[in-house]
Amino acid sequence: MDTERLEKQLSIWNKFMYMGLGSAMTLVASSPGEFSQADVVWLLVQITITPVGFFLLFGKRWKTLPLSNERINTGLGYLLAGWLSLFVPLILGAGSAYTLFLLVYTVFLGLIYGRVQKKFSNSDEMFP
Repeated sequence: MDTERLEKQLSIWNKFMYMGLGSAMTLVASSPGEFSQADVVWLLVQITITPVGFFLLFGKRWKTLPLSNERINTGLGYLLAGWLSLFVPLILGAGSAYTLFLLVYTVFLGLIYGRVQKKFSNSDEMFP
């Protein structure tokens, strides 16, 4: 795939990322109330948001596109939305094992952020 087409797709993914962040925040905000469908909605949000972040940052097709602020921010935005939606089961009363899982995911997200930022700062471009 040519880079122009990937850049056009990235702008579309960026718009969907904002929708994902909004749905994750809405889900977290509405979870403490009587929201009976929270389990199904949470699962759908997790399945549709988190893999896209990994795909944009580490996918074979997207590695042909150089790391840019837009690609990094979009991929990390999806992972952040997935992290935010992980609070829903915690609000609904998940146990201490789930809290440990949330902490591990937080550390994992920090490591990914550090790795991507390190790659971006060590790019071969003379004038980024």
